[in-house]
Amino acid sequence: MARLLFAAAAAALLASSASAAVLVVRSTGPSAAAYPPGKALPDSHVLKLKATDTIVLLDSRGTRTLTGPGDFSVSADAAPAAATRTAGASARRVRLGAVRGAGARSVWQADLGRSGNVCVANPGELTLYRPDAAQAADVTLTDSAGKSATVHFDAQQWEASWPSDLEVAAGKRVSVTGLAQPATLTLRMVTPIPNGLESMAQSLIRADCQAQLDVLINTFSARSEG
Repeated sequence: MARLLFAAAAAALLASSASAAVLVVRSTGPSAAAYPPGKALPDSHVLKLKATDTIVLLDSRGTRTLTGPGDFSVSADAAPAAATRTAGASARRVRLGAVRGAGARSVWQADLGRSGNVCVANPGELTLYRPDAAQAADVTLTDSAGKSATVHFDAQQWEASWPSDLEVAAGKRVSVTGLAQPATLTLRMVTPIPNGLESMAQSLIRADCQAQLDVLINTFSARSEG
């Protein structure tokens, strides 16, 4: 039953994005200024890329990575998105909740190994992720008011719940110690709650939640061209 729920929720997420525009989610090279992350492109658009340009596009089918030089049609067929599974307590929450792929990464996780903004759609679903689970670790989270909580990770445990002792609130800064490198996280509340791939990506881009955007891109990677 759980697997059927996961599959149905993933299908709903993809279907809800079907009518949205193609979105630039990553860009590097000489043409990056013309195609910044968050830029929506019409289906008729042709990207004229130069040498060393790399543009990643996202639509309801997944992402496409375009590498210049060359001309690339936005409407070109993309390969099916990578297999995904989702988790949540209701169909609505599942659609925009934990989108997962290889390595069981969730978009709505705080990556303890990367400083930066952490987007939160539902405070009750915010979890923690550590990039290296080879050994057990005690990770301490301390907010700007000096309140702290320690989270224990067993060896081979990648994820943990957000500590109940620390309130999840917009703008809260949290320092992370106990891993190989310290980090600082800043919580950003996402409103309205995104529904669909493109709106989810736009929300992450606007709030500069780069670690979560990378998870979204990698989860739904389709193919590379160029």
